[in-house]
Amino acid sequence: MTDTTQAAPGLEALKHRRSQVWDELLAQSRFVRTVQQGEVTKALYALYLIETYHYTRHNARNQALVGVRCEDDRHYQKFCFNHAEEEVGHEQMALHDVASMGLAPGFPIPRALPATEVLIAYLYWVSYQGNPLQRLGYSFWAESCYDYIRPLLGKVQKTLGLTPAQMTFFVAHSDIDAEHSQAVDEMIAKKCRTPEDWEDVAQVMETSLRLTWRMMDEVADAYAQLVDGRSERAAFLKAL
Repeated sequence: MTDTTQAAPGLEALKHRRSQVWDELLAQSRFVRTVQQGEVTKALYALYLIETYHYTRHNARNQALVGVRCEDDRHYQKFCFNHAEEEVGHEQMALHDVASMGLAPGFPIPRALPATEVLIAYLYWVSYQGNPLQRLGYSFWAESCYDYIRPLLGKVQKTLGLTPAQMTFFVAHSDIDAEHSQAVDEMIAKKCRTPEDWEDVAQVMETSLRLTWRMMDEVADAYAQLVDGRSERAAFLKAL
């Protein structure tokens, strides 16, 4: 196993930049303020999970797309395909958690919000062209996000009175992603050999993280429109 701290000082700089972006976004997010103030509702949480379903269902595919492009590096190619296989079907946990709050399985799934579609399109874009290493920037923050959002998830669980069985997407992922995060760190440390490699990974890390939080604030907007009667999108969630 690679000692990522010794092998790549650049990894520590990348972690520092990740923490800076997280701190900024957590401090500014309207979605976070709603949760912290104990005002999150099942409908708002469900709206967020539905967007999570939408982008998560593409993660295995865009990760595999990177593997298709790097046939000259079988080690990295194998990592991409293995990681993609492990991501298959994870979006179903998000739908399970929505249904567990009081909806029948098979409920109508609203189309993804525009910000979610932008995030999905961006991840395909960075997977399809440019430096094949750059998509590691997305995995770098996504697989370690529980270090930052665990207090928020605890607040959601307490406010809504949810059991761990109703939060399978996050509970299961927190265990799975701990292993993934270590593997991603090792891959970045091993494969990034030039300043350009490190900057490509850092750029995708920051952009994809910011796009994800833009999506979350758009979820907050969609919820406000639903409550105010300005939108009938996902109106069935009012029953929760």
